[in-house]
Amino acid sequence: MTPVKSLLFAAACAVALGQTASAAPEHNNAHGYGKFEFALIGDVPYAPADFWKLDNVIAEINANHKLKWVLHAGDIKNGSTLCSDEVFEDRLQRFRRFEIPFVLTPGDNEWADCHRANNGSYQPLERLAKLREMFYPVPGQTLGEKTMTVETQAADRSYPEFVENTRWMEQHVMFATVHIVGSNNGLAPFAARTPADDEEVARRIEAARAWISETFAKAEAEDARGVLLLFQANPGFELAKGSAGRRGFEEILADMEAEAIKFKKPVVFAHGDSHYYRVDKPMMGSNSKRRIENATRVETFGADDVHWLRVVVDPNSADVFSVHQEIVEKNLEQHPLP
Repeated sequence: MTPVKSLLFAAACAVALGQTASAAPEHNNAHGYGKFEFALIGDVPYAPADFWKLDNVIAEINANHKLKWVLHAGDIKNGSTLCSDEVFEDRLQRFRRFEIPFVLTPGDNEWADCHRANNGSYQPLERLAKLREMFYPVPGQTLGEKTMTVETQAADRSYPEFVENTRWMEQHVMFATVHIVGSNNGLAPFAARTPADDEEVARRIEAARAWISETFAKAEAEDARGVLLLFQANPGFELAKGSAGRRGFEEILADMEAEAIKFKKPVVFAHGDSHYYRVDKPMMGSNSKRRIENATRVETFGADDVHWLRVVVDPNSADVFSVHQEIVEKNLEQHPLP
């Protein structure tokens, strides 16, 4: 999306959606559920040319003392730059400048696509292991100057490597991150692809489905007001079932659809990938021509549009979630001269 489009979108700055989860509430009502806010970003920073824009985003978020945490929908570099340890370390140090808890779900650009020559011709599974080592050093603890304890799928002996799949409750709303990436969820072919790469995808899909199922079961058991799932890929909600664009996502999309219908209360599917800010209801019921009214997709700003979304969560509202665009005015200007 161009900056011009961003400004057009800014005319409609808030969109009400659905419900969310656990820190000190802004206020409590008779039921004890407080209203709170968090930040949502993704697909940033794409290149060194964007660093000054990310600096502005970090400054704005750190200055907003109502925010509980920052969610990042993955892709911490673009798909045509090195996947080196040095790049990972650079991004890690930038994200550590957030003063509040920082939660990252991985994107394909930082591991699945690293086989590309301009990325350094890395073996994707080796980069995934390094990514987990560097960005999830303490399983169950977020990044950020102030950290937050979260549940991690790595605590399940069946899925010990999945430190990146996390979950937590805040003010009776459920949040979870799920490792679902672009490039057909890691199935896109490449010259040096091995059976191990295919096995990784199958296992990660299995883990994602288990985590989604457990998340909704826990939300139902605890009578959560709503659920938000964060992942990187645009899985092709709008595409016809069985189409090439949904390869790698079909089983997960079917689970999301079924869980949202069963849950009945507000569900948000938040992702990045397409670099196009939008809030819509793209999910259709399998046995109906009607859209699933309680299921909302939120896609972050990203790439050239370095802005952020402020999500307000009110567990006592029928919609629970509302999304507000935070256009960083300084980022609409040209790079400042040295």
